[in-house]
Amino acid sequence: MAIACGDCYREGSHCACSALGEEMVEHIIARDPLAADLKCSLFVSALKSYKRDSVLRPFPPFYTIDQSKEFDALIADTNVLPGIRDIIQRKNDHNMKSMELMSWILSEKIFTIKSVNKSKYEEVQDLLGSASLALPVPDFLFEMEYCEKLTSKFQEIRGERDLMYALHGSRLENFHSILHNGLHCHLNKTSLFGEGTYLTSDLSLALLYSPHGQGWSRSILGSMLSCVAVCEMIDHPDVKCQVKKKDSFEIDWKRARARNSEGGDVPQKYFVVTNNQLLRVKYVLVYSQKPPQRRSKKPSWFSTHKFAIMMECAEQDFDFLHHGQRVETLPPDTTADIM
Repeated sequence: MAIACGDCYREGSHCACSALGEEMVEHIIARDPLAADLKCSLFVSALKSYKRDSVLRPFPPFYTIDQSKEFDALIADTNVLPGIRDIIQRKNDHNMKSMELMSWILSEKIFTIKSVNKSKYEEVQDLLGSASLALPVPDFLFEMEYCEKLTSKFQEIRGERDLMYALHGSRLENFHSILHNGLHCHLNKTSLFGEGTYLTSDLSLALLYSPHGQGWSRSILGSMLSCVAVCEMIDHPDVKCQVKKKDSFEIDWKRARARNSEGGDVPQKYFVVTNNQLLRVKYVLVYSQKPPQRRSKKPSWFSTHKFAIMMECAEQDFDFLHHGQRVETLPPDTTADIM
């Protein structure tokens, strides 16, 4: 079994990419371990989903026999994938099978995703027009960079039109496909405000559609993640929303109604994109669910001074009963140690 890229793969043979698979994996991970970790986490989340047959797209072609997807074999091999930290620290010897799968997951043929400093989030808020709002700051922020072919195609469609920005929330298991295939695979099933891909400029609303989901147990980002896509949209009539007419303060109501809408005009802060060539993911906001805090096994001040506290309380009760007053005495530090 050999792999480095889907196009190079041939049954029973190793392409040049595969021969350098481990070296490529180590290079990509060393350059940006967080980005590599995210791609692995999204792949694992899709694989774990009960809808894996539809959400794990693309699917590693070398786990297909006679057009049948070998999920059991893929799950078994994924379960023994080394963590990003282990690869960086070169812990244990990594077998060829694991490196071939990892090199496919981390392939940069279509796009590159890179981690960016969270300070850039202010720029993202400016793009969304929400810089003044107190919204949850993501734990991690990633930027998408597309291959030259896709970039040229998007620019050709855009022409001289402006760009608009909005958010798309979805379950974690969908993001492997969203990043590789775009949002055209995730058209809204309902037609409340018409057919198309739904986006919003309101992060709090997008987060409602992005619950924390089970990712990769070996992830350095966290095993429970929530993702929100920040999308670029070309300012085109097929992007249905409430916008003002050019050089006017009047709403362009012709543009506010999508086809087959049951709820009337698209509300403020909503966008319905009826042509998915007009949008692409630009940033990914990642929120990591922190595990509940556990108390330290180190004895607290109260537990180590329990007898003294009991004696002090008894003495105060005695004074109160005989003299009608209670003396308030506090220990020097009443805060229990918390991990």
